[in-house]
Amino acid sequence: MREASRQQARAEQRALAAAVIWMLLVQIACVVLWDSGFFGRQAALVHWLIVGVLPPAFALWGLRHPEPARARRPQ
Repeated sequence: MREASRQQARAEQRALAAAVIWMLLVQIACVVLWDSGFFGRQAALVHWLIVGVLPPAFALWGLRHPEPARARRPQ
């Protein structure tokens, strides 16, 4: 049981690290495209939110643990 939770923790750490790196890379790309004139300010922000933030957020959301079912007390 402990080994499974350790593997889960490692997978979550890797997913979080990949998500942060992805968001930073997309943010830098959007700033470069904005600075060079390919994107307007709002287009760069929207692009960063859609491409940079949503995919990692959905991936991390998929890793969350299901809430344990609460036992009902007999009445």
